[in-house]
Amino acid sequence: MPFVTLPINVTGPSYQSRSKPLSSQQTKNWYQQYNENGKDPYVLMPFPGLCEVGAGTGADRGFHRMAEVLYQVKGGSLYEISRLGVHTLRGTISGTARCIMADDGINLFIVVPGQKVWQYTTDTLTITEVTNVNIKGALSVDFFNNQFIYTFADFSTISDVGNGAQASGLNRVGEETLPDAMVRDFVFEEVIYRCGVRSIVGWYNSGVGAPPIDKLQGRIFNIGLAAPHSIAKTDEAFYWLGDDNAIYVAQAGSKQRISTDAISHAISKFTVVDDAIGYTYTFEGQNFYTITFPTANKTFTVNEALGKNGWFELSSGASDGKWQATSVISAYGKNYAADIDNGKVYTLDLDCYTNNNEPLQRVRVMTNIDARLIGGALGDAITMSRVVVSMETGVGAVTGQGDNPRIMMEASFDGGRTWTAGAWPRVGRLGEFVLKVKWDNMKTFYDCMLRLSSSDPVNYSVYSANIDLKMAGR
Repeated sequence: MPFVTLPINVTGPSYQSRSKPLSSQQTKNWYQQYNENGKDPYVLMPFPGLCEVGAGTGADRGFHRMAEVLYQVKGGSLYEISRLGVHTLRGTISGTARCIMADDGINLFIVVPGQKVWQYTTDTLTITEVTNVNIKGALSVDFFNNQFIYTFADFSTISDVGNGAQASGLNRVGEETLPDAMVRDFVFEEVIYRCGVRSIVGWYNSGVGAPPIDKLQGRIFNIGLAAPHSIAKTDEAFYWLGDDNAIYVAQAGSKQRISTDAISHAISKFTVVDDAIGYTYTFEGQNFYTITFPTANKTFTVNEALGKNGWFELSSGASDGKWQATSVISAYGKNYAADIDNGKVYTLDLDCYTNNNEPLQRVRVMTNIDARLIGGALGDAITMSRVVVSMETGVGAVTGQGDNPRIMMEASFDGGRTWTAGAWPRVGRLGEFVLKVKWDNMKTFYDCMLRLSSSDPVNYSVYSANIDLKMAGR
């Protein structure tokens, strides 16, 4: 029986089951993109690298954009950061905890959860501590209709109109629908989502009463907020880590679980999850939500347009550890990222193929290949002779690492437990566009997984793949 050339799905999300032979799919530092008019409907595109634009002192405690100007709490300080990364010190913010911020265009209120609240005013370029007894010690802050809402464990306080530093004790409200310890108030599309440890309830600004907010009928999610910094929004939806270790998305008044069973299982094994940090950003017209677990040393990201099929992993260096950026925000027409440890600020750059000059390892573990692909039955032995990957070639660097780029191709025949030595086919020097990326490997097996990986700093875009197969012994 001659070999038959068959297509195999090289693209796809990360889905590493707790049972490796069932699924060991991994997509790391690549993201899956849908191309409606392309020759291949789904492709793997290289995730942007990190290009340094400036540095300050201290660990990142959060970005915020006010009046199109970028601010960052870093170490014990508040900095204003220019488009070129120049840091201008604006004052001191005590503590080390990650901050939650909101603004009215002139006044920036900075909450160090459970500790202090600070006000930075651009009119005077000064920082003052908010001493109002109804605001001190807040857990979070957000802004709606010229008022600020401050969260406490048992209630929320609404500030005076036009003055976020003052609030009356009469303008407070508990969680009246599902009595629950409060975690954070979060505003999305003019709805105040009052997030507790076991539930999230939607309220709106009625303009009547004290405080002037009322419950939205039917806007109740029976899933709480497990990590106060995990909640983040795009222009389409908002995301959060639920108290059941799943990740949720909500839009148009309804929610759905967006994390796969595999990701939720991985999160359930983490010893600490309440330190998770979530943030959203957009590039090439696509929205992304990233969640990093600092203690667990892991980062997951989803392409919003693809839903559950859009998950991939981000990491720094050659390990499977977390991505080094703990904040990403749009400012000055770019996406800025903050380093978790060293005070550096980066831009996400599609033309940069390293993380601040450190190697950026890309990995794709494909779905299982077995006899069913060629018309046999599960458990039949099959033989492969060659794998060909369709990808962009001729992308080598001018000099240095990557001037003659290669991609590593490996196979696992025991359900992803071990991997062959593999091969390193060439991807092509700069301008070497006509090149077949292939691996000739005669092997008989019952089940196979293929893995692509590389850390060369070049534009690795992967489109599709074919494999030559036949039934064994024929």
